[in-house]
Amino acid sequence: MVTLSFTSLVVPDPVRSSAFYEDVFGLAEVTELTSAWFRGLHLGGIVLGFSHPHAYELLGLAEPPPGTDAVRTFLTFEAASEAEVDALTRRATDRGAVLAAGPGRTYYGAWQSVLLDPDGHAFRINHLRLGS
Repeated sequence: MVTLSFTSLVVPDPVRSSAFYEDVFGLAEVTELTSAWFRGLHLGGIVLGFSHPHAYELLGLAEPPPGTDAVRTFLTFEAASEAEVDALTRRATDRGAVLAAGPGRTYYGAWQSVLLDPDGHAFRINHLRLGS
């Protein structure tokens, strides 16, 4: 079974942006994921992420020129295993998704692929289990 594990917003200042949501909604930080480029907040069973624009390079996605529409958010679907990431990646590309990166190991230890759906929306298929 696949679950939604992350939803991420690309923002100029992840610390400032995550602090807003942490303050407004009383969400706790996911300290295991804190980096120079990312902050995450526990939101029910998912992580609400705030990624610095450097995420575009890390994910193999084109950064939008200032003032234009482009990938600004992406969904992350959590798979049960690395093998399931691989299988779902093949399934997605067989159905018209374009592979942007992976499957491969991320800098934070996940096994992940990054894809664009047929409408151009970015999403990831990921295997990483975090402690609560």
